[in-house]
Amino acid sequence: MMKRLLCCLLLVNIFSCCNTALSSADEAGVLKTRFTAVHYSDKKDIADFIWRLGGQKIELPADTETASSRIDRLVERVEAILDMQPKSFRIDIYLRRGLLESDRVAFYDRKTRSIYISVDHTSDGVLAHEIAHAVIDRYFSSPLPAKVGEILTQYVDKYLWSDY
Repeated sequence: MMKRLLCCLLLVNIFSCCNTALSSADEAGVLKTRFTAVHYSDKKDIADFIWRLGGQKIELPADTETASSRIDRLVERVEAILDMQPKSFRIDIYLRRGLLESDRVAFYDRKTRSIYISVDHTSDGVLAHEIAHAVIDRYFSSPLPAKVGEILTQYVDKYLWSDY
C-alpha cells in the first residue's frame, strides 16, 4: 500500500513538473516574417517589441500579419535607402530585456548574422540601424571597413522616414 502511494505521489510530481515545463515553453516562440525570424522568450516581449515599432498593441497569434509587416517594412525601407537588396536576405533577431552586453541597446553580430535588441529600448530607428549593418554585411562579399559601414548605417538613420 505504501509503495502504491509513493508511486502515485511520484507520478503526480513528474506530471506537475512536465506541465510547468510545457507551459513555460508555450511562452517562448519565433515570429517568422519574410526577412526575419524574431526569437522571444515571452509573449509580452514580442508584443512590447511590436508596440514600440508601430505604436499599436497586438495580440499574437491573431495579429501575426500586422507584426510581420512592420518588421518587413523596415527591412524594405533600409534596402531602398541603401539601394542594396542582398539575395535571399534572412536575419535572426533575438529579443532581450534590459541593456545588452557593454550597456548597448542593440547590436548586429556578424559571426552569427543575428541582431540582438533590447525590448525596453526598441524603436524603429534602432532596429533599422542594425538591419542596415546586416544588409551591408550580406551585400558585399568582403567585409567593409568598420567606419565605412557605420557611415552607411548613419545614412539610414538620417533618411529612414525623410520622405514620409
